[in-house]
Amino acid sequence: MRVLLRVLSPLLGLAVAAAGAVLVAEVAWHWSGRGHVVPWSRLGGVRWTDERVRAVALLTVAAGVLLLALAAFARRKFVRLHSPADGVVVVTTPTALARVVGNRVRAEDGVTGASVTASTRRVHVRATSGLHDEATLRPRLLAVAREAVANLPLPHHPKVSVVVHSPKDRPFQDRPLKERAAEDSP
Repeated sequence: MRVLLRVLSPLLGLAVAAAGAVLVAEVAWHWSGRGHVVPWSRLGGVRWTDERVRAVALLTVAAGVLLLALAAFARRKFVRLHSPADGVVVVTTPTALARVVGNRVRAEDGVTGASVTASTRRVHVRATSGLHDEATLRPRLLAVAREAVANLPLPHHPKVSVVVHSPKDRPFQDRPLKERAAEDSP
């Protein structure tokens, strides 16, 4: 949802800037005596009680309510840590949690790269290796990732899953990805 707001905000800003530019151009053209930029004569016959005006007003209100709802629900997600004292709440972001686990996984021998996504419930590691196949590297990386999560002061430890991509493995493995991820859960 935050991505949607990041896309909509510049678009709405550009729309307001364009409306302002049209207003400035209209005033400048009017002062120069050249007439109008916008053909206002076509709009002269439209009254405030016209159905088209009411429809545009309702659509504008609906769009505004939708944008307010999107902004209200697009809050940043946090991962709670143990509180050091009463009245003190300590949180971190899922990105920081993923960064900690990712650094530990990337430091292992044979890992050429790793991508980690984290939330309060799950930590998913996708590692690549050119030296080892999945069967030999995956258990070690799973243990490293679980240890990294266990060393953090989390009140509830998330499930950890690891997938290793290696050119030594066959392109299509016999076991589906869901079956391998189910083995990761304790």
